[in-house]
Amino acid sequence: MINLEWYRTFKAVYKLHSYSKAAEELFLTQPAVSNQMNMLEAAVGHKLFTRKSKGVEPTDHAKFLNNLIIESLDTLEKVESSYSKSVKKEERDYTFGISENLYKSFVSDKILTSFKYLTVHFENDNKKLFDLVNQQQVDAGIIRGDNPTFDVLTHKIASSKLVIVGHPKLDRTELDLFIKNDDELGIQNWLEHQVWFSHMAANPFIKKFWMYCFNKRRPKIFTNYIIPNEYFMLEELTKIEGVAVVLKENAKSYIEDQSLQLIWESDKYPTRDYYLIAHKKQEELFEMLKQLFGNE
Repeated sequence: MINLEWYRTFKAVYKLHSYSKAAEELFLTQPAVSNQMNMLEAAVGHKLFTRKSKGVEPTDHAKFLNNLIIESLDTLEKVESSYSKSVKKEERDYTFGISENLYKSFVSDKILTSFKYLTVHFENDNKKLFDLVNQQQVDAGIIRGDNPTFDVLTHKIASSKLVIVGHPKLDRTELDLFIKNDDELGIQNWLEHQVWFSHMAANPFIKKFWMYCFNKRRPKIFTNYIIPNEYFMLEELTKIEGVAVVLKENAKSYIEDQSLQLIWESDKYPTRDYYLIAHKKQEELFEMLKQLFGNE
């Protein structure tokens, strides 16, 4: 049986007209090249090369054999090269930027298993994260809002609203009546008398929610528990009766498994759009991530 490596060696010798140059190109010894050509000649039953003062000359049989195998061999080598590049790409250590509060929803169960090596860079400042990608210090990331430039690719991957969630056993009988009657003042008063959780000391989510839903900049709320990570905050909220303003996308799994309940979702609060971004030099990575996150 003819060894495929003999054909690779034959191709190199045929191209370079030299056993020594072929050996150098293939990282083999010259005796190994000579031995492979002797075995190939024995297998095909014809002399393939004649020695000259400087190198070797292919015979007519060698020319005929080259015409038979060259196209298939080139195709095989292209496939091998493409596969090798694909493996190298998958094994590269990419850096992915995202805020801590979005990590659980967008990264942990979606892209970690798709890479052999991945460094997650936490950056809560939206503009700073965009700049890191634009400066190629981070390969790709997820930001809030679209901010396209010539060098940065963007693709919308999700939309989410701010909603109020709470402990599953929290009694909301009175609140449901206010909601049914479209009594915004009643809803506001009920919320102001709850135990409140927040993942940021300045309570920007609560303030934004009150501004859009009640047209008030200063909610009359005392925050009982501040836990500076939305995921850990939600975990604690499953154990202690209280409420919190969170991204619906982040609370989705908790609501579905009923470890938290959706307290109120106002039509007045606009959706927040989230975009996958990557530098244009990382287009292959960008397209791969688009498939992982799905097209919006």
